[in-house]
Amino acid sequence: MTTLDVVLAFDLGTGGCKAALVDASARVLATAFVAYPTDYPAPGRHEQRPADWWAALAAATSRLPLSGHRVRAVALSGHSLAMVPVDTDGALLLESVPIWSDVRGEAAATAFFGHLAEHDWYASTGNGFPAGMYTVFKAAWLRSGTPLGPRVARILGSKDWINARLTGVQATDPSYASGSGAYDLQTRTLRPDVFTALGVPAGWWPDIVASTAVVGTVTAAAAAETGIPAGVPVVAGGVDNSCMALGAGLDRPGAAYLSLGSSNWVTVAGAEPVLDAVQRPFVFDHVLPGLYVSALSTFGGGSSLTWLAGLLGRDGDLDALLAEAAEAPVGAAGLTCVPTLAGGTVVEGGPSVRGAFLGLDLGHTQGHVARAVVEGIGFSLADAAAVMLAGAPPGAPITAVGGGARGALLLQVLADLLDRPVTRPADVQHCAALAAAALGWLGIGAWDSTAPLAAGTEAGETDVVAPRAGAAADYALPRARFHAARAAVRAQSEVT
Repeated sequence: MTTLDVVLAFDLGTGGCKAALVDASARVLATAFVAYPTDYPAPGRHEQRPADWWAALAAATSRLPLSGHRVRAVALSGHSLAMVPVDTDGALLLESVPIWSDVRGEAAATAFFGHLAEHDWYASTGNGFPAGMYTVFKAAWLRSGTPLGPRVARILGSKDWINARLTGVQATDPSYASGSGAYDLQTRTLRPDVFTALGVPAGWWPDIVASTAVVGTVTAAAAAETGIPAGVPVVAGGVDNSCMALGAGLDRPGAAYLSLGSSNWVTVAGAEPVLDAVQRPFVFDHVLPGLYVSALSTFGGGSSLTWLAGLLGRDGDLDALLAEAAEAPVGAAGLTCVPTLAGGTVVEGGPSVRGAFLGLDLGHTQGHVARAVVEGIGFSLADAAAVMLAGAPPGAPITAVGGGARGALLLQVLADLLDRPVTRPADVQHCAALAAAALGWLGIGAWDSTAPLAAGTEAGETDVVAPRAGAAADYALPRARFHAARAAVRAQSEVT
């Protein structure tokens, strides 16, 4: 039997770890997914256990048909802005660590902006999320707000901690470093003045290497724990935002896509970052040299729908709930949802803002409520798209990826509101893993460009959802209600 060469790619997401075997033609041969929980011990604190990431990686690997395949490389995409402190031996200092949506760094950020104007910091870093989410401010909290500071040797990101467990080598890549809060986009280096102002040692941050760099090989100990063959090269990989961009086809300036996951965003690739002091797009270094990915987001995405399904006792019945939502009329019979249940972006009101339902009526059904959530997500993304796609040709199709792209209703709402076709590739849920695999093939020299990834993506089937005639008129009043509701919710957050 012929042994097929593959890259073992991992998409370490907010909801769980996906493992995939990807061949040199960018075909996904097999996947496995293992979920892990997020804990919310206090307002603004969102935590996960790195031990759960490791266990999920091992469990997902065990479900793949490794026999008959030769693993040429391992590569990861990892969820952003995680803060994993380790000591000099590489041991974890926190059992549960802050993930991207955790805002415990807000107090440190507020104090920092007493010395440096927030606008100047944003213009340098492109860090458009609420500042307290960025790792350097969480690190400042760790140093001043806990007794652990003297024991910290490194601050690692999600995929960087996994890489260190696999190889014993601590490193990061430009895409993940660009979410640190201390990375200058123009020089593509860390800013010592930010570390100094916050009293955080610059040495806490690992060396930055190319996303395609081989950081080490799988150790015997890691192989015994994970089932990954010892000696396999491990590539640095990238942050999820940039990996999803590559997997969605953003390998050139001007390309754009929609990400529909726990949170949602509209992303464009460019030779220059997209910066706007009012709208505050967030920017990451691309995993490809010379490019940036710039995006505007809404935090109220799939997480809001998951919350609703759980609240209604329909955790395993979300598809049926969305089918009922599709039967409800546009505008959800006057019901409006602002889906920022876990806080919002700067434009949405920041980390203190919360979600709301307005216009509830005794006649509303679960389908109406679900449709209101979907429309709230759609209105938020349409506002983001108006900024990020301003330079795109009117009516040009846009690709949607992520778990939320499976939902026909959300795709139709987005096509209607954006007034452009929304395409859904066959590998809609594998974009980050495909990109990680591409970095693996590039890293070991088997590819000299991303052309095989592009060819594999184009060869797959694509669904196209076209905007409905007259949709703009149908949504005019519901959209106006949404904007009024979002303004009211934001105003309330400013006085509570």
